[in-house]
Amino acid sequence: MQNTLTATLSTTNAAEFAHAMPAPVVKNDTATPSQPSIKLSALRVPATVTVGTSSTSVSQNKLAVMEQARMSWETTELAASNKRLYSILKDAYSYYLVLKQDSSKEIRKSRADELDAFIAERKYTFMPSTHDMTRVVKCVFGVDRRRVSAYSIALREALRQDVAAIDLVAFIEQEGGVEQIRMGGTKPLSVSKRAAKAADQVLGTELGMLKFDPSMFAADADWADKQVVIVATYLPTGEFQANAVIRHDSAVNAALAAYYSQQQANLRKEAQAEREAEEAALAATKAAEKEKAKQAKLEQQKAAVAAEKTAEVQQAALAAQVSNLFEIQQG
Repeated sequence: MQNTLTATLSTTNAAEFAHAMPAPVVKNDTATPSQPSIKLSALRVPATVTVGTSSTSVSQNKLAVMEQARMSWETTELAASNKRLYSILKDAYSYYLVLKQDSSKEIRKSRADELDAFIAERKYTFMPSTHDMTRVVKCVFGVDRRRVSAYSIALREALRQDVAAIDLVAFIEQEGGVEQIRMGGTKPLSVSKRAAKAADQVLGTELGMLKFDPSMFAADADWADKQVVIVATYLPTGEFQANAVIRHDSAVNAALAAYYSQQQANLRKEAQAEREAEEAALAATKAAEKEKAKQAKLEQQKAAVAAEKTAEVQQAALAAQVSNLFEIQQG
């Protein structure tokens, strides 16, 4: 509880108060109070005292402090911890890709032998049907069954969607984290969530207007401004032949979810193509620099040989000149 004091002093009362105050007295070895105090009776002035409580304010302040601590934890400690976790998952994912997909049979065998030896050393046991991704994850993260299962599901989903190792961290973050992927099983995001992500983009895109023969498809005012699914056949002429119109929320959500998944797959392919192009350009640049260095070294060698020949010619000429001078002197 916090007390507040509001006092009003007139000019005359203030002067009387100044004369009434006793002279200061110095006392040694006396504890000094932590907060100054005023005795209202000694002031002899009109005073108004308001007594209230601030328990609600104090409670709010504590909540604000805890809220700030949570925000700091999310933006610093949790974010840093997740980034570190995703980095380790990326390494485990890369290990599996080399184990299964490396172009060198010797490297794949070496990686498999290393995995088997590590499992034997740690005395881990697996069912014959256990996915090798789970074996790798358990070797990295230990025997916590729930954690191994969650991480293995996330990495296998990335594998199913053909995510490159370099894109794994972005993939996990985009899909809402490891736990979200685990809860979704083989679908990181539910159909409704994927549909919601695609809805704005689809609604903002216009491909053209379609109008069906009223005798084949009657208009319905209840369908106005609502999405439907049109089943159509793509013809060699580039036209679409409509076969059916489906008005059902689940069908619309499924179509939007499929659209979202397709768009994400296309984005990953584009990113992979860009990386491959960058890697090819970098390799070409390195090859050109290597060839340039080779040519420069060859030119240096040629220059050194030429300089050596020039020096030999000069030495021969000097020797001949010395010999002629010697012969003249002898003559």
